[in-house]
Amino acid sequence: MINRRWRGAVATIAAAGLALSAPATVQASGLDGREIGPAAEQKTMLLVHGYNPDPPTNCNGSTWDAALEYYQEAGGRDRSSMRTIGYYEGDRAFCDDVIGDGQADRERPIQEIAKDFANYIYAEYTSKGEEVDIVAHSMGGLITRVAVLGTREGWSGFPPRVAVEDIVTLGTPHQGLINGCRNPDADPDDKCTRQWNQMTPAGEGGSGFIDKLHESAPGRNDRGLDDPWAAGIDWSLVSSLEDETVSYYSGIDKGYFAHQKYGYDEDLNDNGVDECSDPNVSHANLRQLTGAGGYCLRYWHHGADGGPHTTENGWSPLKVAFKAATYKGDDLPR
Repeated sequence: MINRRWRGAVATIAAAGLALSAPATVQASGLDGREIGPAAEQKTMLLVHGYNPDPPTNCNGSTWDAALEYYQEAGGRDRSSMRTIGYYEGDRAFCDDVIGDGQADRERPIQEIAKDFANYIYAEYTSKGEEVDIVAHSMGGLITRVAVLGTREGWSGFPPRVAVEDIVTLGTPHQGLINGCRNPDADPDDKCTRQWNQMTPAGEGGSGFIDKLHESAPGRNDRGLDDPWAAGIDWSLVSSLEDETVSYYSGIDKGYFAHQKYGYDEDLNDNGVDECSDPNVSHANLRQLTGAGGYCLRYWHHGADGGPHTTENGWSPLKVAFKAATYKGDDLPR
């Protein structure tokens, strides 16, 4: 069955081979030339930051400033329709909303922050009959994933439900970090915090948290994104080969389902030779880079003719996130 995202969308297929549309000028009506409606009709987009080695996090400054500006000026969104989410101690001064007690540090378990996030979504939106879209960077994607997982599996302290339509993760370590750590209790000065250890695969000394997200064989109730707990949400995963914190394969959760996957890779043919070049899509730049074209992009979707497809003129990470999260059609080939 074709996912709802593909119905009614216009495919743009380049003569050279199934390239994403990259208009000469970005339309102010939604980054794709389509109206996204007045502010009162715009579903709230929650922007969730990732791990910070030195909190607090400047959500509205260096973290999400590019996204907030781009989505207003090029995307036609009202600022009030986007909320930046903080959780570390001190975030309150720099983020729109702070979840939980606002006193979290890097030793607080990811699942505890996820519980706070789930309860925030329920209290502020779900209980009022509103759905949200979520764009999350790095560890923020794990917080988001577990917020939904814990709610729908009925974990203690999680709300009865959360209404989320679209989730986009940017550089999220779905399968762990490149350089994790083994023992968060060994030395308080060795930068091996509990959160960093949780994001480390068990085989490399991690806590087992990452492995719990993939408990059995793919497609067999493995807590993957095609299992019942994730139903009703459109999931898009974005990663980059130039990310030195989260591997390309971890960022797209290789071997496991997602509705859309996007990977920035200059070696488009996967033959060891760079066929094109683009701006440095580093871990941080996955939440900073803007633009309608000029990126070396490999992408898949779960519908008919799902790919992978490649283009030398792909969207920037923030345009990918916008298109995926706002549910206004993504122009992917069919």
